[in-house]
Amino acid sequence: MFARKLEPSEYWQARRAMAVAFEGVFEQEKELEKAETDKYDPKEDLYGASLTEGGPLAGSIVINNKTSRFDGHTVKMGGVGGVATLPAERRGGAIRACMELALRDMYDGGFALSHLYPFSTAYYRQFGFAPAGQSLRWKVKLSDLKRLPNLGGTVRQLFPGDDLSPLLEIYNKMYGGTNFSCLREAFDKDLEGDKPLSSKRWIFLWEGPGSMGFMVCSRVGDSLICYPHFGLPNALLFTDVTALIGLLNFVYTSFIANFDTIQFTVPAHMDLTALLPELSSMEYAPVLNGMARAVNAEMLLKLCRCKGQGHIVIKVADGILPENNDTFALTFAPGAENRVERTGSAPDITMDVGDLSVLLGGARDTSSIELSPGISVSNPAAPLEHVFYRKPCHVLDLF
Repeated sequence: MFARKLEPSEYWQARRAMAVAFEGVFEQEKELEKAETDKYDPKEDLYGASLTEGGPLAGSIVINNKTSRFDGHTVKMGGVGGVATLPAERRGGAIRACMELALRDMYDGGFALSHLYPFSTAYYRQFGFAPAGQSLRWKVKLSDLKRLPNLGGTVRQLFPGDDLSPLLEIYNKMYGGTNFSCLREAFDKDLEGDKPLSSKRWIFLWEGPGSMGFMVCSRVGDSLICYPHFGLPNALLFTDVTALIGLLNFVYTSFIANFDTIQFTVPAHMDLTALLPELSSMEYAPVLNGMARAVNAEMLLKLCRCKGQGHIVIKVADGILPENNDTFALTFAPGAENRVERTGSAPDITMDVGDLSVLLGGARDTSSIELSPGISVSNPAAPLEHVFYRKPCHVLDLF
């Protein structure tokens, strides 16, 4: 397979591969007309692979160029999406060729992380990705919400032309200290104009003294859906528990006659079991929050926030980027920048770049190590818990 970064004149081939792979609609004549005016967008890079050099695409991927939060820093993150292979070319190595080239370009471009949402975790493990934590999806009966206290506040529905900037403000307050979360220029540009109402989606903003929350929601059966997925990127966000209760009070008083349940997600580090009443009649389930991999292991080790003072030697395996395939000595102390050196010393712990990213990011901690077959500990006395511990970690963006 021959992989290449696509020129705008080739984007239509990638759109065709995605339409076929995801059973979408593709009108080739219109796409060829569009190809004449396609331009490069710095927010995304498209990669394709073909059987012959420069030939028609067998498969393609899209790299969404993002900036994400990591332990008080902002780093470049590549969100992998649009992974598509034409059926006749599957299992021929097209995606591997695209992924290897894209990861090389990301490393050379100063990226620290990559993230994706998998159809198969085992498939993306081969490219160095590891499960990156969970969301908790709640399904609550509206009739049970009457037990919540009424904390007042006001609610207004946002219509086309209204100011949507409070949504971004709420997102930044909720996710400002959350690892892997992406910085945004607007909360969701698809909420502008007539798009929400034309797709039967509603936006409600709750405001109270010192707190705010909002929900983007729509009907699916008898349930009010407020969680994001690719076909329906809804949301329910809040700056604090008061705003969450305020939103749920609004849902009860306004929609008790229209819906049986409300469904929404929160990051796994937010435990609502003590807040929501009548838990036995409610449901919540963990949902995989995608997969992550370190693009630059040394960069993440230099930036990660450690506890106290210590020294640990980490051997990292990366089957694609040889720069990461090394042993790193990490020395840390309060008030000082991490010191990272490549070393020939015996490692305290060995892992691949995927496990390194999710352990440093805080999606998992040392208690998960014994349940991770790809991780081996050579020195149990090493201060692993000072480096690998739980932190708020979540990606709301979809790629």
